[in-house]
Amino acid sequence: MIKPESILCPSPAGLYCPPGDFYIDPTRPVARAVITHGHSDHARGGHGSVFATAETLAIMRARYGDDFAGSAEAVRYGQTTDRDGVAVTLVPAGHVLGSAQAVIR
Repeated sequence: MIKPESILCPSPAGLYCPPGDFYIDPTRPVARAVITHGHSDHARGGHGSVFATAETLAIMRARYGDDFAGSAEAVRYGQTTDRDGVAVTLVPAGHVLGSAQAVIR
């Protein structure tokens, strides 16, 4: 049986997914980040790569400048992307423009 803490666990940099080697809404710069929405307590600059909706990336670009991350990948709601064998799908959160819940499988 898979334990939830083996999929997502707290760390000093934020919520970490060990099998996919990425963070969700990290609190400090990390190599790989999934950002759920553009509020500053979730979306911070300085990451190596960022995975988020186009709207969230636009908010980050406006707030932190064009070089807010090493690379950015805009994804549509419902689009699934593989992160080292972990499927990540963003679905609407209804919070703010571009906000998403991250479904991790």
